[in-house]
Amino acid sequence: MITPAKLELKAEELTRQGQHFALATIVRCEAPTSAKPGAKALVTFEGEIFGWIGGGCAQPAVIKTVRDCIKTGQPRLIRVTPTVQAALEDDIVKFNMACHSGGTLDIFIEPLSVKPLLLIIGASPVAQSLSTIASLSGFEVVVAADGISKALFCHEVTVLDSLEILDGYFNRMPYVVVSTQGKRDEAGLKAALKIASPYTALVASSKKAKKLLEQAGEMNISATVIDHVRYPAGLEIGANTPEEIAVALLAELIQFKHNSSEDMYTPPIIENERTKSASEAIAKPAESSGCCSSK
Repeated sequence: MITPAKLELKAEELTRQGQHFALATIVRCEAPTSAKPGAKALVTFEGEIFGWIGGGCAQPAVIKTVRDCIKTGQPRLIRVTPTVQAALEDDIVKFNMACHSGGTLDIFIEPLSVKPLLLIIGASPVAQSLSTIASLSGFEVVVAADGISKALFCHEVTVLDSLEILDGYFNRMPYVVVSTQGKRDEAGLKAALKIASPYTALVASSKKAKKLLEQAGEMNISATVIDHVRYPAGLEIGANTPEEIAVALLAELIQFKHNSSEDMYTPPIIENERTKSASEAIAKPAESSGCCSSK
């Protein structure tokens, strides 16, 4: 069994590699189970498990939840059990046990080493200022625009020089800000609306934003997605310069990020080729050997 010291070293290694992972901890169990309270494991987005949180009965539920936690940045408490329960307390998410060994596990899953992800579409002065202060404020920042120059942005920012790259690029939900400001506005907004995000903001006047969103409605974009676009973007602080507008945007984003998740709009998760293999592995039923029960 992996020791706490080795688990810490593994977490440092995964962080250096830039991998997204979560810590799964057994907080409660009902016999028979092989994993006991206090048992821990690091679980990557791809489904690799380092440590012990039970066998085939628990692992599919844990891997699925880890992926959801990484996408949303929110921790979650799950229960893997064969017991029929109409409702669970304290927002515990229930998973039916896939094998017949019996036993119940409550597992707390917390995403680690995952910065909040911000996608900025456009290379406007506002986009440049926002990318800098957001990066300094602890966000992982990606900027995308057709023909964009990397020289406009600091080296901490990932720069994509084509909007087409965005299709299937992310394995978790980013916050999205469209700041094209007159340069391929329609293409930038359309690319943004295709990305599953709890927060999408458009830097434009109300009049221009409404016009752009009307055009988006003619592109078979869901009305629900369009209705959740924020405009004019940012908190109302009387901002005028690109730097001030960027501050107003970041302030609104931080405020939104810290709001209760119960009030957040959460769009459907979009699966892509990068996540398909993990999804298929999770969908497979657990084998009866090597599962939760101890003999």
